[in-house]
Formats: sequence, C-alpha cells, structure tokens
Amino acid sequence: MSIQVLTLVGREGETPPATPKAAAQLIGALLRHLRIQSGLTLEQVAAHNIPYIGSLATLQRCEKVTTRLLKEERVYALLRFYDAPAEIRQEVETLLQQSRGEQWWTHFSDVAGDIMVGLLALETQSKVIKTCHQLLIPGMLQTAGYAWAVMENFYDTYPDPAKREKNRAAMKRRLELRQRRQHLLDQHDAPEYSAVIFEQAVRAALGGKLAMREQLRHLHNFAENKPNVHIRILPSSVTQSKLPAHPAMTLFKPHDSASGRTIYLEDMNRGGTFFAADDVEVYQASIDELWGETLSKQETLDLLLECIAELSGSPAE
Repeated sequence: MSIQVLTLVGREGETPPATPKAAAQLIGALLRHLRIQSGLTLEQVAAHNIPYIGSLATLQRCEKVTTRLLKEERVYALLRFYDAPAEIRQEVETLLQQSRGEQWWTHFSDVAGDIMVGLLALETQSKVIKTCHQLLIPGMLQTAGYAWAVMENFYDTYPDPAKREKNRAAMKRRLELRQRRQHLLDQHDAPEYSAVIFEQAVRAALGGKLAMREQLRHLHNFAENKPNVHIRILPSSVTQSKLPAHPAMTLFKPHDSASGRTIYLEDMNRGGTFFAADDVEVYQASIDELWGETLSKQETLDLLLECIAELSGSPAE
C-alpha cells in the first residue's frame, strides 16, 4: 500500500499542526484515509468487531476528532486492521506524542509560533536533513553569539522603539529555544545533517570579529568531528553564475524512501513556508546540484581556518 501523509506539515494552504488538538485531528484524518484506501465504509469496518472499537459511533469519533483526547489502543487497533506500513505507524507515534503535549518545545510556547513548532517537529521526526543557506549560517549550527547578532540585527530595524523593546525582551527566550533545538544533533539517533553554506556567509563578520571567529570555529569542529554532520562551503566562483532556488531552504526526509518529504523555505526571522508532494522536487534538485559544486570536506576545513585566521589577525590555531 502506497501512502504519503503530510503529518507535521498540514495540507496545502494550512498552517502546520502545531497544537496537541491539531495533531490528534491529523491522526483522525489519517485513519479515514486508510479506511477509504482500503475501499471500506464506516459501517463495513464497524461490522468487523475490531478490539477497542466496539461500535460505529466509536469509529466515527476516531476519525472525526474534536479534542486531543485519543485512546491510543483504538488508534493502534485500527492501524493493525488496515495493515498500515511501518513508516505510517512511526508517524502516528510522533503525532500521538504531540497530541499529549509531550514535546520539549511546549515549554517555549511564549516564543514558538505555529511555524517554528512545525519546524521543530519535522526536525525531530527526520532521518535526513539537507539545508542550503546563501546569506547566514544555518540555525542548527549557530553559536549563541552569532544567533544573538542575527536577532539583534533584525529587531533593531523596527522603527517603533516600543516594538524594539518588546522584541528585545523576548530575545533571551528565543535564544534558549535555538540552543535547545541544536541538541537534536547530539542524540544517539540523530539525523544525517548536511549543510551547503555559501562562502559569503562565512566571510561576513556578523556580530563582530569575536562572535564570527567563535562561529567559524564551531563550524570547523562540527565539520571535522561529528560523523552525522556534513558541512560544505560553496565557493564564490560558483555563486557568481549559479543561484539557489531559494536563499534558505531545508529538505526533511522522515523515511529512507521518498514518502513524506517536506521542504521548508525560511524567511529571515519571519518564519517560513512548508511545501510537500510535487513542490519538493525543484528545491531538492537545487540543493543536490549546489552540493555537487561545493568544496570537498578538507577544502571546506581549510577555508574555515583561513577565515578564522583573517578574523584573528594571526595564523589560526
């Protein structure tokens, strides 16, 4: 049975299911999809006396969820009945966790909106993450000093002093969220993370020489020592004639197959947009093409050391 479920992304034109209730409703939609794909009506499924279901009314409630209170034994009983593949069961497990509000980011609801929560959920469920950034170091690889400079640079552009002050008050919490997010790459089951970073991003001294030097050393350490993290720099000689499909794009793959792939196009400090299904292809192709034009691992490490030395005013350590 072939099926693609836009679990943590949502349907086209809708916001990601960032709340426990939305996650539960997506499980209901999935169960309905599985039933229809099996060619069965509600009445036909109810007639099979599936354990924990019991009646047509119960089955209807499983599909048309109005709250986040789902009985897990009923969900798993229906998945077994429909013979749902393993990858779909894994997605349901993730959604069930969300429906219970058990994810770490629930403690950052004051600064994490729907788009950010959707992004964090996608990162958690992915086996492979590929990203390409033209202007900035990717958020997953940012140091605290660099991340602070990115936020400060953006929020200082607000002309309203009251608005600037309000944003600054939330910056510490946003920084905590960004730092906590990066723990994903340290987990035993961390995804394979690949990043294409344009040379102009590593040569910019955002936040000053000290902050940028710390950032580049951090990149060098990750690129050299983390086996699941692959960082490559795209040299300026390539970028003069080749542009990415979007300045900041990330591909998420929750499975080894193409099922469930999602693209996130980031707007600087302003959230972003999720795309799935056919829209994935053009952006994935762009990321893969640019990856093929990057420096090798050793060349990337050498360029990072060169940039560190330039910021230090002395040979890199």
